Amino acid sequence: MMKVINMLLFSLVLSGCSSPPQPVPVAWDKPGRSVNTGLPQWRDNPVIIPSPVVKDTWLLSIHARNFNETRWTTAIFYAITHSARIVVAAPSGAAFFTAKNWLRQYGAKGVIEYQPVSGCLVCSDTHMYFSH
Repeated sequence: MMKVINMLLFSLVLSGCSSPPQPVPVAWDKPGRSVNTGLPQWRDNPVIIPSPVVKDTWLLSIHARNFNETRWTTAIFYAITHSARIVVAAPSGAAFFTAKNWLRQYGAKGVIEYQPVSGCLVCSDTHMYFSH
């Protein structure tokens, strides 16, 4: 057993003390090659990575007519992804399903409830209430 340990230590020391290989010389007489010829193209990415632990309780509400044309902050997308319950107060069923599809597109995994808006004939905004 001691011989095996000594052989392992000897081979470790021998391999650790050996010199590294010589680097490949650069051919300075050849022309260089261009690697990045243009700027990278940025695209909007609807992928939301949920946080594994959400300990706090919170409430948030938003409203809009057209959710795709409104600029939202990252707090809104965090709320969409991490809400256990989302209530959508919409003037019509079509507005509710538009909002529901938008929420699912941006990572909503919780229960999405419909609450009809009553007592308002000219209301066109859809309100969303997020809770965790």
